[in-house]
Amino acid sequence: MLVSILAAFAAAQAAYAQATAPALDQAAQQLFFDRLYQTNLRGPRWTGNENQNTLIATVAAGMQLAGLTVETLETNFSRWDPRWWSLSLKLTNGTTLGLPTTGYWPYSGDSGLQGVTAPVHDAGSYALFPNQTANSGALNLTNLPANGTILFFDNPSPTRNYSEPGYGILGSSVPLEEIPELGNLTNPHWQSAKTLNFTQIIQLGVIGVVASWVNTSDANGALQFLPNSGAPGNGSVHYDVPGVYVGNSTGETIRQLVADNEVVSATVVLDAPTLDATTSTIIGHLNGTAGSNNTIIVYTHSDGPSIIEENGPILLLTMAEYFAANPLSINVDFVTTTGHMSGGHVNESAWMAARPDLLLNAKAAIVCEHFGAIEWKDNFTSGEPVFEPTGRYEPMWTMVNSSSASDDLHQLYLNAFEGTPDELRMAMVSPQTVNGVLSNWYGAGGSSILGYSDIPTVGIIPQPDYLWAAMVDGGWSRLDVDMAVTQIEVILRLIMSLDAQFVAGTL
Repeated sequence: MLVSILAAFAAAQAAYAQATAPALDQAAQQLFFDRLYQTNLRGPRWTGNENQNTLIATVAAGMQLAGLTVETLETNFSRWDPRWWSLSLKLTNGTTLGLPTTGYWPYSGDSGLQGVTAPVHDAGSYALFPNQTANSGALNLTNLPANGTILFFDNPSPTRNYSEPGYGILGSSVPLEEIPELGNLTNPHWQSAKTLNFTQIIQLGVIGVVASWVNTSDANGALQFLPNSGAPGNGSVHYDVPGVYVGNSTGETIRQLVADNEVVSATVVLDAPTLDATTSTIIGHLNGTAGSNNTIIVYTHSDGPSIIEENGPILLLTMAEYFAANPLSINVDFVTTTGHMSGGHVNESAWMAARPDLLLNAKAAIVCEHFGAIEWKDNFTSGEPVFEPTGRYEPMWTMVNSSSASDDLHQLYLNAFEGTPDELRMAMVSPQTVNGVLSNWYGAGGSSILGYSDIPTVGIIPQPDYLWAAMVDGGWSRLDVDMAVTQIEVILRLIMSLDAQFVAGTL
């Protein structure tokens, strides 16, 4: 009898908690939908372009209207602006063969509309070491043509593994066997770690680059903004070696034609001037009722190619409006940073130096990105990869720091998933030190600084294969707004739990 009474009491408590859990009302949900839809209509939010600046200004104004104090930190930089690109081969039979591309190598160079033309050198494969880091020495850079070269090579993507020993699994919202992606991430956007030694190839006479995707469908590789780190420069000068990507089948065609000595030259067109631009980080401060300096940082970035990659500002605005109407005791700083898509030419974490007090006052940090992402993968069943939806949502990969001070935050985060649908899969992974090297913390650039700090941090970063891709529909067909709402409500519950700990004096 006692057991049944206790079980009934526990069930009643759970039902009460669920009934009283914070939730967006119908009006807030409709407004969230409208903002996502209308933002998507404007096109990609590349760092410093008009679309990104419009999004930032609109979110800042929305936070001010909600009653937050908003600070804007502006950065001037030189923005690389890709406009037109193409690839063609002049053959020995006198014909010109136009070839499809899947995109361009960001910040690689500017050929103008006239393009650059030179003989093609097949450098083989930009291979990977067993630890999945780039082996630039694998490229064959010997015996290049004397009067300029178009460098061609295969560019395989690394595989990432969130299983041990690189990452410790500290918890999940569903059994781990329901997250098979855990041990095998083949997402092309991880190619961001593979850069070229532009100084070296320029000295060798390379004037253009053609990189071929391998083991990836053309649709999966299309318009990926890779590598994220771009070509090196001093913030205003970029190496002028225009580069484009091609799909696997096109790469095989190029390689065969070159091997058969049927190619006289290749022409790479990448019209991509560099423009003076301004980009901004905004910090929205919401005062808590306790009147203390203590705060929770909620962080994201605002630049990206799709409505999946950078819906963070709209997530944060929605949360800010909710807590403005439902006050907390603790302060909340909503930080929307810039520089994520700048090829490394804008420092994403510069706000931390400009406002060191934010980190000094922070009791916890939450990084929110890429909510509502529908999972798409290459299906190799037919032999050739076909990019298609899997019928699932992307797991909410959540980077967490593993210090004992973070244990309470981890548990509160797990608790926030109580009552959510099984389709919402989350795994907390913590970077581990292996052979003296600390594994990478993925996500918006500044979040790694938070994650490696003493501030308890959760960095939520669903990682779809198309994350870095600029899609024709802006990614709208791969966004589930209802799921994004559910994920927002998880964060609302987490913040309220942190606030309750703050009031109790245990945060």
